[in-house]
Amino acid sequence: MKDLWDPFEEMKKFREKMDRMMEDFWSKERSLMKNMGVKELSVDIEDKKNQIEINADLPGMDKKDIDVTVEKDRVEIKAKKKKETKEKKKNYYRQERAYSGFYRAFSLPAVVNPDKAKSSFKNGVLKITLPKTKSLPKKSKKLAIK
Repeated sequence: MKDLWDPFEEMKKFREKMDRMMEDFWSKERSLMKNMGVKELSVDIEDKKNQIEINADLPGMDKKDIDVTVEKDRVEIKAKKKKETKEKKKNYYRQERAYSGFYRAFSLPAVVNPDKAKSSFKNGVLKITLPKTKSLPKKSKKLAIK
């Protein structure tokens, strides 16, 4: 007797293939970012009553190296550092360049007001305070790091 076609079995196989594909994609993405000197940023997000507080570890960075963009439901943090060394001696000249950085973008657990967002940077930790709001039109704001 011929086996009956089971659509649920087909869906299960499809799901497994999609899971493998996404896992492969993200592992390659992380590998590419590491090869480029970009590290994933460690972030703590605290959802308080009237605001969301974000603390991000950015060791070795200066505030001039950091770029933060806040939208009503999303935050993007970029930090990049360029190091250049030159050495001249009688018989040789050596010049090296190194780039490193951090990147993280994530959705927020609530709608915030980008116009009232604040940030500060001290001892390698970026602190972002985002006041909650009911709703706002979609727009973004670059934050000046203090």
